Amino acid sequence: MSVSAIVMLLTLFSSKTANGSNILFLSPITAPSHSNFFKPVVNALVDRGHSVTFWNGLKPQSNLNQTNLRLLYSPQLEKFNIDHEVKFQDRNNQFQLFFNMANRLEIFCKAIYQDPIFHQLMNTKEKYDLIIVEAILNDCVLPLIRILDAPLIYMNGIAPTPWLLDIVGSPLAIEHFPNPGLSFTDEMNLHQRVFNTISTLVVLYFRHWFMTPVVDRIARDMLGDNLTNVKEIESHYLSLLIINTHFSINYQIPTSSAVIEAGGLHCVPPQPLPHELESFVDGSGEDGFIVVSFGSILKGNDIPDDVRRIFLSTFARLSQRVLWKWEETIGVKDEMIPANVKMLPWLPQQDLLGHSKVRLFITHGGLFSNQEAVFHGVPLIVLPVFADQPINAQKAQDDGYAIRLDWDNLNEEILFNSIQIILKDPRYKEKIHHVSTLMRDQMDHPLDRVIYWVEYVIRYQGAPHLRTASRKLWLYQRGLLDVTFIIFTFCLLVCYLIFRLCRSVFVFTTIKSSVHNEPKKKLT
Repeated sequence: MSVSAIVMLLTLFSSKTANGSNILFLSPITAPSHSNFFKPVVNALVDRGHSVTFWNGLKPQSNLNQTNLRLLYSPQLEKFNIDHEVKFQDRNNQFQLFFNMANRLEIFCKAIYQDPIFHQLMNTKEKYDLIIVEAILNDCVLPLIRILDAPLIYMNGIAPTPWLLDIVGSPLAIEHFPNPGLSFTDEMNLHQRVFNTISTLVVLYFRHWFMTPVVDRIARDMLGDNLTNVKEIESHYLSLLIINTHFSINYQIPTSSAVIEAGGLHCVPPQPLPHELESFVDGSGEDGFIVVSFGSILKGNDIPDDVRRIFLSTFARLSQRVLWKWEETIGVKDEMIPANVKMLPWLPQQDLLGHSKVRLFITHGGLFSNQEAVFHGVPLIVLPVFADQPINAQKAQDDGYAIRLDWDNLNEEILFNSIQIILKDPRYKEKIHHVSTLMRDQMDHPLDRVIYWVEYVIRYQGAPHLRTASRKLWLYQRGLLDVTFIIFTFCLLVCYLIFRLCRSVFVFTTIKSSVHNEPKKKLT
């Protein structure tokens, strides 16, 4: 091939990127932490010259570039995203939280379909080259995919749910990949594999039979009868699934070419701290400081008073200083807060975890927090609450860089002793540095990987060649249960025929032997 031909080919492939594409990003139902998985992608796409329309359910932040970026904001949806109504007491009701998702979807759909922005997008004459949707609890926006007739990419801020893997035809790997809502490891015994299989199938078909029909019904009632259902939209338009996982932190799962792992794309080097915080942590001396945060969904004032007192009395015994993310100081008197503890409604978490004086991170085990701790090499004490937090905590403890504690059995001595173990046992620091090296040692940066595949889908008009034929099969067919049944039945039939043949031979041989041995009658 001549040089001119190569240049022409490269120009053809890059023309879409050079000219810029029109991309719609839909995330009306979200959480502050989950938005951290999407904002770097939005910024990078804008920097690449693409025009991005971003509908996010939270108030726009100043850390998003404005060039070629149109931010759509719905104040009426923000109330759902700043308070997901997940309480401290819900930690023991994992399955109840999941089975309530159909009811929550009904509320979300009605709010979204009444929102002016949804109708603005539904009636637009603008042509989009690609639509990216936050995968969890945003099923209600799927009718827009059919109306706008553009390829679809799902981005998921946590490990993939069974139905997301099922939609793209990727193996569920139930035999070793635990359901994200459980605390199993990848080495399950028979009892655990049975429970993991049943729970995975229940989650998968609950979504198919109870959640998506809610979206279809409300969409018909509020938007019209001539709408394509969710299942058909996903089957026809879904090109790619981008998930926030990496083998250094999450359990490994075999994936199809339509699944891109991009765990830790939001992790960045630390920036200088504000003066007040820098002064506080510098005052910790050689003892350093501890960061405490239980995420953006669980609020500090949801934690019972007696549990909060356990933390404060434990921290009072420490030589380290403590920074605790606490949204409200209602119910917390100044005289109850030890001198070495500072409680603030917001913390620059990555900047603190990347500080040279940080010694420990006490957290809820959200995937974003775990990734940031691993990236910056800070060991953990994890108290999981709900969703994927228990399995994240279990994996971190099994890998040797965290201690998992139980809220129900927590007392001052357990917490204090766990802190001392982390601070004094060098193995935790060694393990977290090893895992951090594994996480950082990648051929390309996760963000660059996502941008490449987003532009790849645009270049090839949805990249239908990425879609595996297994997407058209039922789950029992993908698991070869029908083939196993046929082989098993055939083997039974062969065994039965062999048994009958052997029995017939035995009977024939017995009769023949009997006749042969019978004494001949004498002739008279």
